[in-house]
Amino acid sequence: MPAGRRRSGWNKDKIVKQVQELDEAGEDLSYNSMANKHQGLLAAANYHFGSWGKAVEAAGLDYDRDVRKIPKWTRERIIETIREAHAAGEDLSWTNVTRNKEYSALAYAAIRDNQFGSWDAALEAAGVDPAEVRRYESWDEDKIIRRIKKRHKAGKPLNSKAMQDQDSKLFNAALNYFDGWDRALQAAGIDPEEVYKRRRWSKEIIRQEIKELNAEGEDLAAPNMRENHSSLYSAACKYFGSWTAAREACGITKNFHRKR
Repeated sequence: MPAGRRRSGWNKDKIVKQVQELDEAGEDLSYNSMANKHQGLLAAANYHFGSWGKAVEAAGLDYDRDVRKIPKWTRERIIETIREAHAAGEDLSWTNVTRNKEYSALAYAAIRDNQFGSWDAALEAAGVDPAEVRRYESWDEDKIIRRIKKRHKAGKPLNSKAMQDQDSKLFNAALNYFDGWDRALQAAGIDPEEVYKRRRWSKEIIRQEIKELNAEGEDLAAPNMRENHSSLYSAACKYFGSWTAAREACGITKNFHRKR
């Protein structure tokens, strides 16, 4: 680096302070952003610390977590994400969101001083009552099994469509703990085929179900359908001759493969 660069007035303390101020202001601290907006700071950081990443770390930030992997959060994006999660029936308690890889970045972004300052404040800004969130249920395998058995004893429908409509919290918890609704039913001593065979199928109903799953972004590969929508899969094979034929009858011709 040219000697003139050394007389620019930058030193480690000044660089650290500038990085912290940019972070507090919600600036994008990625290398490309610095190269476009703050070339002097970037050059000084490279000279004094050896790299931009090391300068960010010296400012008390986790470069991998706070700069590389987490997209830039704005108040609007935080609010939108909270509303979407709430509408999906997600547990938005602080304990859960900080443990959930999908929402931990959202949670820590929301409590920054330049955002909402606290998780409760972020919830309120999104129109979600923090007191209601704190009443969310905690789940474990035994509780899920008890709840499934209770529904079964009461004669309530246990097919996946009904569960998503009537008790999405139980359904989502079962998916998380048992890696599939059918497996949760089996853990509760209930044969999934017995649950699903009560439903009356027709070609029209099958087509409607497939189209709805496709619109929801479901993996329509045969292995996934056999595992998580076994009744629909069996009915489709019976009425259309094969799962592929049923899918194509809905105008869905994409060559699906099991998502990993």
